[in-house]
Amino acid sequence: MSKDCTIQDVFHRFYPSFESTHSISPAQRKAAYHIMNCKTGAFGVNVSVCEDCGCISVHYNSCRDRCCPMCQEFPKEKTLSRCLSNDFEFSTLPFAL
Repeated sequence: MSKDCTIQDVFHRFYPSFESTHSISPAQRKAAYHIMNCKTGAFGVNVSVCEDCGCISVHYNSCRDRCCPMCQEFPKEKTLSRCLSNDFEFSTLPFAL
């Protein structure tokens, strides 16, 4: 594998053999499908055309699965930055509810 190996590469390479030798639940199978096909065009594409120069940009839709590391990277960073900002207050629950 190359230096730019992604989780998608790992799933594409090893998931078929893993699935054939292990019992996979429908939820696990669905998550694996989402991870393998995220931002590949399987979930649709958006095409943008620049009004000034006519440059065309193609953006592939994400799977938005909570198990997908590519989809959860931005929400994770957003939450972390919010937690580190001054306006965030940690709320604690009573120890014994």
